Amino acid sequence: MRKTLLTAALGLLCTTGFAQYITEAPAGGFDFSKGKDYIVLYAPADQETAIGDKMLTNQNLDPNMVKNQFYYWTAEWDAKLFTLYDIEDTQDNSYGGSNKLNMTPLYAWGAGHFGAKSQKYDFSSITDEHILHIGFMNIGSATASNNFKFIFGPGGDNGFSLVVNKELGTPVGTLVGVGMAPDLNKWYYLDIPVKDLVDEDGDFGFEYDFSSPMTIAFNAGFEGATPSKFNKGPVDPDTGMYSITITQKGSAMAIDGVFLYKADGSAGINDLKVTKKNNDAIYNLAGQQVSKNYKGVVIKNGHKFIQ
Repeated sequence: MRKTLLTAALGLLCTTGFAQYITEAPAGGFDFSKGKDYIVLYAPADQETAIGDKMLTNQNLDPNMVKNQFYYWTAEWDAKLFTLYDIEDTQDNSYGGSNKLNMTPLYAWGAGHFGAKSQKYDFSSITDEHILHIGFMNIGSATASNNFKFIFGPGGDNGFSLVVNKELGTPVGTLVGVGMAPDLNKWYYLDIPVKDLVDEDGDFGFEYDFSSPMTIAFNAGFEGATPSKFNKGPVDPDTGMYSITITQKGSAMAIDGVFLYKADGSAGINDLKVTKKNNDAIYNLAGQQVSKNYKGVVIKNGHKFIQ
């Protein structure tokens, strides 16, 4: 258990060698051989096999939806209507397979969560030495708002509330920015040590107490989403929900992994992810790519300056 105060140290972004928590996924995906003590919330079946006896606890999404499931939040005025929809696309996951979670909001507040059914989630084995991993891809429209929010734990004052495509350490309500993932249809990995998340002198200063079993484990959604346009058909007898056809994609996201792990032996956090390449791309503080003629505070190669 850790109890600290939320303190966003924005100045750390300007220092040389600041933490790179978001990286492009390497070819072939995450190298499970370099980790140990895995705590799995979501991973495709092939990746479960790759983890093997390094699994500490397996609380993967149950395909039969008996132990747990990924709940879509529904419209309060109509329980048959998804606000977060399983959008179809042809992208493989970061490992080269087909299994992943795809989602797009039909309303600006769309989100969903991993929720317990017959068996609550047990996070009591998580320590400050674990590293939180989330694999994700922006599959939305290039003109849509794609600030993705990830809340690990039940939320509120107990867990880690993160937002992608916001400057590292930037507070957005109860969320805190973890950096940029600017490209469409490219897999990114967020790998962030728990000890960094609870460091009251760092960018986050979250608190957590996962000693008790919980019914909500992980929330995924959009911060200020651009809703997708859709047509509503008859109720599907298999799901009990309206048949939805997306006619114009807005914000959309795919996820192919949510788990924690420890670095194994001599392998440090930097060995478990690729180094982000330097490039000439320039971004504003909203995470949007801008031209070299843009005036104001910008980010280039991880450094903030005024142009």
